[in-house]
Amino acid sequence: MPNCDLNTRADVTTTTLSLPEELQLALPPLTGHLRFGAMDLAVAAIIDLALRGRLVAKKSRFGQPSSAALTVVDGSPTGNLPLDAALEAFVARGKPWKVYFAVTDLWASVSEATTASLVDRGVFVVHGTPRGRDGHLEPVDVYLREEAVARLEREPSPDDPRAAMLLDIRRHSAWGWSPKGGLRRPPVLGDYPENVAITARGALSALYIATGSAV
Repeated sequence: MPNCDLNTRADVTTTTLSLPEELQLALPPLTGHLRFGAMDLAVAAIIDLALRGRLVAKKSRFGQPSSAALTVVDGSPTGNLPLDAALEAFVARGKPWKVYFAVTDLWASVSEATTASLVDRGVFVVHGTPRGRDGHLEPVDVYLREEAVARLEREPSPDDPRAAMLLDIRRHSAWGWSPKGGLRRPPVLGDYPENVAITARGALSALYIATGSAV
């Protein structure tokens, strides 16, 4: 039986975590429990790999942003479990991958790797399975969870671009966006680095379409 004693101080900080790990920490509860991340984590991994210079995107001339083609430029391991799960799939594919299909195909392996990594770090205890009716994650490191949630509850700030990116992912998912005041699409932040912008917009668009948020 895992030790479920609650930690009041974090053994790791969000700066040591990848974007999918940070996002999993800050996801909103569902029916009172913390859910397992899904396509939103795949999007976070793809954006993180682009930020690290591992992936580049080429915009489709006539297609939607989600049709952008992703290519590996550096397939060496990052040392981060969820990022490497995604990167290995790109390397194994051996050819460009349209971002929509990358998001929809990678989510299970990235979600599994993200959970395993955070359990390894002593952040979560797993109850059930991702597809099980009662499957959920129990935060053990409450301090780290609260810190991650608080970052996303604040307004986006140029001083914390990673938090702004995570908030953007949340807003494009089925779990984090409720149209208000006639708005039909969630906002896309304009401060992604130039070399990452095509990847980010494509991945966010794919998430928005794939989760059924688009109306």
